[in-house]
Amino acid sequence: MDKPSGEFKISDEILPVLIIGGSLVGLSLSLLLARQGIFSTVIERHPDTAIHPRVAGLTARTLEIFHSLGIEEDLRNAEPHFPKDSKVFQAESLVGKVFNHTIEDMSAFFSEESPARGSFIAQDILEPILRKHAEQNGVDLRYNTEMISFAQQQDRVSVIIRNRSDNTLRQIRAAFMIAADGSKSGVRKQLGISQHGAGTIMHNLSMVFESDIMGLFTKRNAVMGFIRNETVMGALVPYPGSSARPDLYRLDIWYDPSKESVVDYPESRCISLIRAAIGISDIPLKLKTVLSWEMAARVSDRLQQGRVFLVGDAARVQPPAGALGGNTGIAEAQNLAWKLAAVLHDDANIDLLQTYEVERLPIADLTVEQVTALSRQRIIEDVDQITVNTLMINMGFRYLKGAFLRENDQDTVQIKYPAQWEGLPGTRAPHVALEQNGKQLSTLDLFGTNFVFLVGFNGRDWIQSANEVAKKLHISLLIYHIGTEFTDIDGRFCSSYGINTNGAVLVRPDGIVGWRNFEMADDPMQTLYNALSTILFRAIR
Repeated sequence: MDKPSGEFKISDEILPVLIIGGSLVGLSLSLLLARQGIFSTVIERHPDTAIHPRVAGLTARTLEIFHSLGIEEDLRNAEPHFPKDSKVFQAESLVGKVFNHTIEDMSAFFSEESPARGSFIAQDILEPILRKHAEQNGVDLRYNTEMISFAQQQDRVSVIIRNRSDNTLRQIRAAFMIAADGSKSGVRKQLGISQHGAGTIMHNLSMVFESDIMGLFTKRNAVMGFIRNETVMGALVPYPGSSARPDLYRLDIWYDPSKESVVDYPESRCISLIRAAIGISDIPLKLKTVLSWEMAARVSDRLQQGRVFLVGDAARVQPPAGALGGNTGIAEAQNLAWKLAAVLHDDANIDLLQTYEVERLPIADLTVEQVTALSRQRIIEDVDQITVNTLMINMGFRYLKGAFLRENDQDTVQIKYPAQWEGLPGTRAPHVALEQNGKQLSTLDLFGTNFVFLVGFNGRDWIQSANEVAKKLHISLLIYHIGTEFTDIDGRFCSSYGINTNGAVLVRPDGIVGWRNFEMADDPMQTLYNALSTILFRAIR
């Protein structure tokens, strides 16, 4: 480390949450915390948001989350066209013979299970939108700043950070610290947390370039293609632009780092490979950059150590198949945000935070395992061999234990089609179409900030009890009487949530069902009080 040029400063303030890493997941976490009334500080070692396109594929579940954060409109204004029948093809080139089509479905992006539709927005276009909303919501963003070291005390984390512009050091303190600092996470390494999984799958080179070929992808109605010919074998991915930049593309090829490196791929060689992948030998193009990266499958053995938590690529890395890496990271951030907020607001006992790892680590293992299988199945080049369903992984997962009241079932299945869970605690609360004052909306529009209590049409007796419980626990509880306040358009609410008309459902701020009662309880106030107290790890009196 260079010697600091300025004074070493120590802050007396204890921040609520310090996020290390201000990329896609770190920025999303800061917004999710702000929605809960927790204003975090984010440090990012780079001077600005992402300059490379990277992730291009946000699932319907992620758009549900972004909709709840109020950023969907800006995202839609900047996103490219993403047809529902988009394809992934295998061919000898972009203009050559097609070997196979639709080697995976698009159900994670377009599904009747959700009112949202996915997006094909690239990360370098998305991150400035997230940054703008973070700044508008009071997030303290510090770019060009890096974490040097940290130490945990009983009630805080003390962190040494460095401003890379003037090389000055500062010590800051936070109640909790989140590592969103990527696959090579310095936080994870300092904690000494090991990883498990298949490990390195292959090494890749990405050649990012400009060219006038979007019409060729549009003609194939494709979001990407796998290329195989005598000159090149790899993946060709478009990153449609915006007013901020032109269209970009990426050619990924495999290479052996023990035999060659980026320096062995000068511009002339890259252009030759790109033209072979496109299939037009003299097509004009401009090479922007060449990057090396490792395709790997690794999951951290722990997602929490004391007051420090891992999210995103710091928590797990996986192949890009299915585009679930960033989406899974945002789901992790959503799970953690409400729990941190509940503890910081004194609504919950600190033991609630242990359920982040309890809930998300098995899902991390499952996701990495399934995506690795999908990546391998793609190589087979046979549509009938694709058995991995990305909708089930991203939206149809189930927590087997954690901050909810598990019902007396012995099922250990972790994923299904979302609707098949029928409101089982530990799964995503289902989308049901509602109407209020002539306006159509979804049950999902009711979630995101507070616990939500949904009552069936004949369950009016729950409402007064719920109000009393909220007062007794000193928490905000939103109560909705389905069938009275809201019209159940298709009459599906009770069947979708697995209750009868006088039953009730408690939904967590992250949209996960926390508890339900099939019918009216003998003592509704005590029953709900016990449920909420259990979820929040508060003593039952």
